[in-house]
Amino acid sequence: MTDWDLITPGIGLTSIGIVGVGISLSGIAHTFTEGMHAVSLLTMFIGLIFLASGIFKDGFPTSGRAKSATFITLGFLVTFGFAAAITISTRIPSIFAYIGLMLIISIPATILTVASYKRTPYFKAIAVIFVIAAVVGGSTFYVFGLVAPKAQQEENIENTATKRNETTSVRNITNPVKASILPGASAQGNPSFEPNDIKVPKDGGIIWSNNDNVPHTITSSIDDGKTFDSKIIKPKGTFILDASKLKEPNYDYFCTIHPYMKGKITVG
Repeated sequence: MTDWDLITPGIGLTSIGIVGVGISLSGIAHTFTEGMHAVSLLTMFIGLIFLASGIFKDGFPTSGRAKSATFITLGFLVTFGFAAAITISTRIPSIFAYIGLMLIISIPATILTVASYKRTPYFKAIAVIFVIAAVVGGSTFYVFGLVAPKAQQEENIENTATKRNETTSVRNITNPVKASILPGASAQGNPSFEPNDIKVPKDGGIIWSNNDNVPHTITSSIDDGKTFDSKIIKPKGTFILDASKLKEPNYDYFCTIHPYMKGKITVG
């Protein structure tokens, strides 16, 4: 078996897995998102196993075709990774710090691997230089990188809490109707909400608690979230709906992540 025989299925499975993960996380698909995510990740990991085995079988790729395929595939993976990082950077600003950390680890490891493979006489000197650089860099990161972010994080938490207080102080809802997203609601066929049909007075409100272990949303069905939309409710999170802003007597709602989860609100 040649390296090309392993690289070919590796490229195919990895590409299919990446596309599936991208579709499941991008919000394009509204059904089978969790299943698609899991199957795509498994496909991608199996593809990466074949790909790594083909790339490093009997050393580095030898044939021109295998070298070209390796560089194209690695370039595609790196490009996709950076594109995904830029996409989610607004929600996870620290993603670039993790990318930098991975580059700090992977670049020296690659250089040492190539140096060892080519049996360079300066291998020990290169290794010592990288070890010293790693110690200095780690010490610098610990001294200057961990102290300041904590203060910034605390400031962000305080600002977030202030904004939430300002938002909730617009109208104080006393004794809201309590509802919950049930454990296991993400599995199709299981009960979704308790109660499923919520009755709330016109001047009241509803508070949902997510008792499941995955995120959910509370979204109006008639206009796909224009009337009310909780966005993402994390596990143990809550969402409060002001019933005085509802103009119709009856509303159906659902979870955008799991569209088979449906409930009903009766106002009055």
